[in-house]
Amino acid sequence: MLNKRLFRSVIFSVFFLGAVSLLAQDKFVLVTAPSNVNDVCGRHGLTPVAQVASTSSAGVYLVSTFSVDPSITTDLTVASFEPNRKLGVPELSGATTASLTQSTAGILDGLPGRSAVQYFGSAVPSNYVVQPATALLKMDGRTLANLSGMGIVVAVIDTGVDVKHPALKGVLVPGFNFIANNTSVSELNDLGGNQGAALTQSTAGILDGNNLYIMNSSTVAILSQSTAGILDGPPKAFGHGTMTAGLVHLIAPAAKIMPLKAFGGDGSSDLFNIIRAIYFAVDHGANVISMSFEIGQSSPALQNAINYALNKNVALVAASGNDGQQIMVYPAAYNNVIGVGSTTNKDAKSSFTNFATNAIYVAAPGEGVISTYPGGNYAAGWGTSFSAPLVAGEAALMLQAKPGMHPGDVANAVSHALAVQQMGHGRVDICQALIGLNLGSCPAGTAVSTSGSTPGGSTAP
Repeated sequence: MLNKRLFRSVIFSVFFLGAVSLLAQDKFVLVTAPSNVNDVCGRHGLTPVAQVASTSSAGVYLVSTFSVDPSITTDLTVASFEPNRKLGVPELSGATTASLTQSTAGILDGLPGRSAVQYFGSAVPSNYVVQPATALLKMDGRTLANLSGMGIVVAVIDTGVDVKHPALKGVLVPGFNFIANNTSVSELNDLGGNQGAALTQSTAGILDGNNLYIMNSSTVAILSQSTAGILDGPPKAFGHGTMTAGLVHLIAPAAKIMPLKAFGGDGSSDLFNIIRAIYFAVDHGANVISMSFEIGQSSPALQNAINYALNKNVALVAASGNDGQQIMVYPAAYNNVIGVGSTTNKDAKSSFTNFATNAIYVAAPGEGVISTYPGGNYAAGWGTSFSAPLVAGEAALMLQAKPGMHPGDVANAVSHALAVQQMGHGRVDICQALIGLNLGSCPAGTAVSTSGSTPGGSTAP
């Protein structure tokens, strides 16, 4: 889960306590009309560093300064001005709940023996396709025969993706690396040469018992059920972009995936890079954006980017966070963003998930979910980061089923779900969503929520 809650009242107080001398040039996110930016920067002592390249009518800029001019808060030509907050992966910093370190033996022992199966043009382990998450979401043959996400593009804002992974390489479209400012989005580039090479080595292909990994909070990736690991040691700083992309692909296997690397392999990012990624996704044809990260405080520039996507008819899905608290996090809590919490494989609220706020619109399985992992491998993950892409995949199916739906319509469809206490509309169910669109039927006897409203209690765009 990508998460950080820093730079709150202390830094924001510079706007009200006068100009503050800083030890080094600090960076800020400025939103102003392109025609005004030079004048604004000149009057307030700002140096432009970078600009969001977008068709948006409002300009978004990264600027730097040694001291903040307090008059910028009353400048009518400035839409917003805020610190370029740093973000990080809590799994690497230890800032996660103990429940994310739970034993994985029960999940793995309950999985069927692995065999190679064909899944939309590539050989994958059978327990990637047939696992508790797919059974709970009703990913049966009838659904895949009619809906597979064909014609839909899902942007995944994360740590990149293994572009050579056999299950994913056929569905990837060009993305961008906002950390390095180039088009290389491979997660393997963030590892040292020895570790990167080791991840791609296997003596028995996808059925090798040594290449099923377990994601947890202590090391992010550790080897399981293996006496002789293929790595000398697990990666100490590694993301989960290949995993989140693989979960979109699991639910919507014919959808195209746009990998947007806004986080480094060590989990580092900042507000500006996330905003850049959202604008890029919208301007390059994404129909759905999957966001497995959270920010503990609302951001005017981030909300503008979210509104830009919604106004361009892009459905937005975001993880609700792993703090195990009743708190608001963003972008999940913004109106018309589908915030996703985590449920167990027995349809109960996961102990680590945030709950019972506007940041949780629906939930999806988030414990022991098996997905693709760099090097042609597969991994099991815990957290709302793995719940959100499952719902992003479902959103792709809904858009294929009814092209032209607005984001609020997509949200209404996925809200037809199995009721789970404190989890918004409940755990998503693809069959029930299709019933909500008058496009399908499901086995009888499933109790579902059919209230059908938009996220955040707002009106659909």
